[in-house]
Amino acid sequence: MLADWFQSLPWPNAIKLFSNDTANKYLFFGIAIYLLLMNIWAFALFGADKSNAKRKQRRIKESKLMKVCFFGGATGGIIGMNVFRHKTLKKKFSVGIPILFVLQLILNSFILGFLGFWTFF
Repeated sequence: MLADWFQSLPWPNAIKLFSNDTANKYLFFGIAIYLLLMNIWAFALFGADKSNAKRKQRRIKESKLMKVCFFGGATGGIIGMNVFRHKTLKKKFSVGIPILFVLQLILNSFILGFLGFWTFF
């Protein structure tokens, strides 16, 4: 009943793109590839920063690590922190990145619901 009401709203033409199943699949795979690449990048950055720290070379800025995690790489950041045991004692990372992970999980669930991949929307 709520879904019927939601679909009956007069949406702009740009949003009507999402009623097309083919477009939804392309958009879904585009988002999935973006998130996969961001998580691989975050994981690699944590590994590179740990390696640079051990060799006393130039480090990767903490702001860059956080930005990559903020823009979709929180899962890779958490995995990188645990695998490389890097930045686990800093509150900004040990608390901030898991919070980003939860927020990204919620946001991605809403995006999938809007694209029609969850039946409860």
